[in-house]
Amino acid sequence: MATIILSRGRVQPVWAGHPWVFAQAIERIEGAPTGGDVVDVVDPEGRYLGRGYYSPKSAIPVRIATRDRTDPLDGASIGRKLERAVALRARLGLPSEDTTGYRLVHAEGDGLPGLVIDVLTDVAVVQLLTLGMKRREDDVFAQVARVTGVTTVIEVASEKAAEREGFEATTRVVRGPDPERIELLERGLSFEVEGAITQKTGFYFDQRENRARVEELASGARVLDLYSFVGAFGLSAARGGASSVLSVDSSAPAVAMAARNAHRHGLAGRITAEKGDVRHVLTELHAKHERFDLVVADPPKLAPTIKHLERARGAYRKLAAECVKVVATDGILVTCSCSAAMEVDDFVRTVTLGARDANADLTLVAMGTQGPDHPTPSAFPEGRYLKCAFFRVVR
Repeated sequence: MATIILSRGRVQPVWAGHPWVFAQAIERIEGAPTGGDVVDVVDPEGRYLGRGYYSPKSAIPVRIATRDRTDPLDGASIGRKLERAVALRARLGLPSEDTTGYRLVHAEGDGLPGLVIDVLTDVAVVQLLTLGMKRREDDVFAQVARVTGVTTVIEVASEKAAEREGFEATTRVVRGPDPERIELLERGLSFEVEGAITQKTGFYFDQRENRARVEELASGARVLDLYSFVGAFGLSAARGGASSVLSVDSSAPAVAMAARNAHRHGLAGRITAEKGDVRHVLTELHAKHERFDLVVADPPKLAPTIKHLERARGAYRKLAAECVKVVATDGILVTCSCSAAMEVDDFVRTVTLGARDANADLTLVAMGTQGPDHPTPSAFPEGRYLKCAFFRVVR
């Protein structure tokens, strides 16, 4: 087994529990590892720090998967970690009679860097994000089927990760029948998702608790749900007693599924699902002097890395300003960022500046984050990516 020796001054974060070994932190490599091999990581004095899979083409050549020097990181090891992940979800009450969709494996948070697994009732959706995991895909698929009992396992391609790591990625059904549609429950709400949509983007389980809070705030409210995907926020608001919900997304298939999900709950009369560009829709609503008591904006990731952060600040600020213009006085703005590069205080400040651009002030009512089925190592702030801020709009 090859050994990665860290440079002096670069040891502390890894020793403290940060799972990423950056390329610039490596002093030298003893041995000749190939991509996906298991390698040990040590400090300059040779003290053991952990081991992981080697990714020579990545800016993060090693992601620590274990601190146990007896762990071979083989298929059996993956199986044991999946069993621990299942046990943690069981303690969290997942799955349950009213919630059958959840995240089973959240990469570093479950000791399986480079692996993400969502379970949607009897379907497991798997993303392999590192060469080490891709090389062990047969073990991953077999162990997932074993520990979950699902009937179908789907591999979802991440083209960016595959290019970064140096392997080919293909979205495909690897076990069981190919589902045309997938059904799941979240807090008793039933969702039907087309297989093609799910394979592309997934269902956003990380917002489960934030959707519950929106439901609590929605009684009697006129609600606008932006970047709505299959309408989960809007459906929660409608069940919470919203007088009306307008859900907007740029994807026609997602909008169709949002309408279908509203109809299956008998809420089609209160929920309108509309295809459109959020920026244009906000402009049109403002021009018509439309006002909403509760506005939810959950845009896609705007800052994939720290180098995109300044541009993302501008985009979040502008979005906040446009949203505030259509929020009624003392109404609630719920706005989200899934960009790990943007920290909580930075996000709140950016949204606040956007509100001032629209001649309004904000009061922070609550701050939500990703659900507990998305755990992260405590020394790994990059893993705590989701921010969901609840503001009262004051004029």
